[in-house]
Amino acid sequence: MDLLNTSISYNIDGAGNTTSVIAGIRGELEGRLTITANITIYPTDLDEGTTFDDLSKKQLFALATKKLPTLLPTLAYTNYQFFVQNDTPVRLTAYSDLSNNGSYISLSSTLDQSDFTDKAIESVGYEDVKSAVKTILSQEFPTS
Repeated sequence: MDLLNTSISYNIDGAGNTTSVIAGIRGELEGRLTITANITIYPTDLDEGTTFDDLSKKQLFALATKKLPTLLPTLAYTNYQFFVQNDTPVRLTAYSDLSNNGSYISLSSTLDQSDFTDKAIESVGYEDVKSAVKTILSQEFPTS
């Protein structure tokens, strides 16, 4: 999945020091998966002796992108909905999000029968949906 840096925002304290940076990320996988994230980078995420002011936009985006796979397994699945044709479910979209430790991730995943090899799509449940999305994420982000 190609990820796009949509924004960089610096949080600055009263003394003019950068205390954290929020990097906006967006990516899409062939209409099956859409991810939007604001990942907060803290001083503890930086190499020793490095400050935010030492880093370019590209380097900050790389740090945020590196954090993304570690956050994905903690997504909460808020709901999913079926799309029906001729009274038969043909696909579903699962919505999940995370708002934790200053980072926010929103993920929508469109799944079809090919994502559920052991049961019919109309009989899948919450755990089946989570497992199918996890499979896709682990292919795109090997450490998630």
